[in-house]
Amino acid sequence: MERQRGNMDHPHDELLLREVFETFTQFAKKIMQEDDEEKAWMLAQTSDLEVKAVMQQMTLMMVHVLDAIGKFDQVNGTVLSSRFGIPKGTVSKLARRLEELGLITFETIPGNKKELHFAITPLGETIYKIHERLDQRILEGATRFMADYSEEQLKFIRDFMSKLISHSFLQDDHFKEVENGFTPEV
Repeated sequence: MERQRGNMDHPHDELLLREVFETFTQFAKKIMQEDDEEKAWMLAQTSDLEVKAVMQQMTLMMVHVLDAIGKFDQVNGTVLSSRFGIPKGTVSKLARRLEELGLITFETIPGNKKELHFAITPLGETIYKIHERLDQRILEGATRFMADYSEEQLKFIRDFMSKLISHSFLQDDHFKEVENGFTPEV
């Protein structure tokens, strides 16, 4: 029995599928390269040597966590964990690192010494504002790029990307069968 690739209702040309997969791979590489470009852009936005030195030590995830702390009032680890979909322990480590760099402080709520909230420092505020400008620049560039697409095309792209980020290619039925000791006929 020959196994068809793709959805049984939509058999696709194998070359086309490989081209699509290669495009995904190139897109992922581009995003990683743009992470470096974003950091370089942020560094170029200031002449303050202290700000530059701190930004050099930051990971992209640290920048995003700092950004969330700057945007939300009285944010805690639970909120950040759910916002980024990362474990609370990871948020705690990132927050401790941001505190070590002098970007945030930990505050307790009067009457509740157990729950910690994060507050941004003046140095953290400076980096947060630079990141806000970066986000605005990216949004403007994306808006210009997408202006050539119709509303229908943009909805398709949105839906496709939503499905793509919620799907694991390693978790499809074929691989589950192989992992469980079953080898489907090929």
